Amino acid sequence: MPQLDKAKITGDLEQLQLEEMQERVSQMRSRKESHRRRIASRERDITSAQERQRLKEASCWHKKGGKGVENLFHGTDHYYAVVKHQLSHGPIIVICQRCHHVAEPPDQRLNAKSATAAEKAEYKRLYDEYRWWLDLPTDNTMSGTQLFIVNEQAA
Repeated sequence: MPQLDKAKITGDLEQLQLEEMQERVSQMRSRKESHRRRIASRERDITSAQERQRLKEASCWHKKGGKGVENLFHGTDHYYAVVKHQLSHGPIIVICQRCHHVAEPPDQRLNAKSATAAEKAEYKRLYDEYRWWLDLPTDNTMSGTQLFIVNEQAA
């Protein structure tokens, strides 16, 4: 029976463990980099989609009517192509049927007693814009759902 060289076997084992660990580290780094690239790609896609939507909304007249591709967003009717919908918890949203803009009431926290002057000014601007959407003339009927009314005294 040949004599085993313990030092050589131990050295080979340590070398094998080192190579295995290096391979694991390399795979982990590769997965992290791949994950980082996927996240960056998704963020670029989302930003691009938001910019396309913003441009679509900016060029939309929000009106009904108009024939042909050249008038796709240039409605000629005096009514607006908007749908007003009351959510189940009370607020009304307005959705343009052409550009899909959604107008929602501004966050009440911007108008709280503890809000800064800048926050209150932003609330007023957002509220005026929201009121503009609510006041658009349309021959559509407002839709809605069953309202949920929370009785705080019963809770």
